Amino acid sequence: MQVDIVTPEKVLFSEKDISMVTIPGIEGQMGILDDHLPVVTFLKPGVINVEKSENKYFFTTGGVVDFKNNSLSILCQEVFDVKDFSDEQINNLKERASKKLEDTKSTDHDIFISNALIDELNLLKTK
Repeated sequence: MQVDIVTPEKVLFSEKDISMVTIPGIEGQMGILDDHLPVVTFLKPGVINVEKSENKYFFTTGGVVDFKNNSLSILCQEVFDVKDFSDEQINNLKERASKKLEDTKSTDHDIFISNALIDELNLLKTK
């Protein structure tokens, strides 16, 4: 299948012949293979695993996934290649999420996403 991982600023990844992609769907981890039923879903913060001859890992802060006709578009607010993800970037994201948790105007959705972001970053940092 064709897989594209993009942000409003750039295309981070675009390749064909991907065997499987695992995404952090808002309702849980989801694996997508060729000929999967069409799907549109939201992403929560977490790791996107692109499986080919060599796996590639990306960290997203959230976004939207659209799969149809063996083409997977992953539209992210922010996405980072895990191998290039610096401690500074991780700490900046955690700090930003912590500020949202302290903000009395944050919605339940903001609180859920901020907590998920902090949890996933902590897991990532321990690996």
